[in-house]
Amino acid sequence: MLKGTVDMFSTLCKPWRAAFEMAWEAFAYGSLPIGAAIADESEVISVGRNRLYEPGSLNPKVAHAETEAIFKLDTKKYPGVYTYALYATTEPCPMCMGAFVMANLRKLRIAARDNYCGAAHYCADDKYIASKNINVEFEGGIMETAQDVMMLYYELRATNGETNKIIEMIKQKTTRRL
Repeated sequence: MLKGTVDMFSTLCKPWRAAFEMAWEAFAYGSLPIGAAIADESEVISVGRNRLYEPGSLNPKVAHAETEAIFKLDTKKYPGVYTYALYATTEPCPMCMGAFVMANLRKLRIAARDNYCGAAHYCADDKYIASKNINVEFEGGIMETAQDVMMLYYELRATNGETNKIIEMIKQKTTRRL
């Protein structure tokens, strides 16, 4: 591992560790390295990871980390949905943001912004979603850098090193932070 990443990982709270473990697992299976965890005040109660482009995915276009974590959330066992937080290593896309809203979750924690298709802005821009009073927090810092590095490596591997618009956006974003 990169110097500093072990220290970073050991300082994360349980939900962030679970989300990053899921992102790493997705990356190891050749999928987009995004992970998610849903937690209440004391424990992680559901996790998910991207399964895009994996052979066993029934519908790989919607096999996103956030939707998997939401789908696996047992609301009979854990009925207090309004009190739970969704931890996402990358800002949710419009589909995942919609699933988050419709699942009645009200706290969203995001490690890294997604300048390509991130949809957290709907919490302020959309009248219906704004009425839900969703609490969104962008963590940034070393978590965002770690996530961006995984995403950049994934994209470079997927394109055989050829630059595309996603790679350019990640490079610009990380260059500004350095």
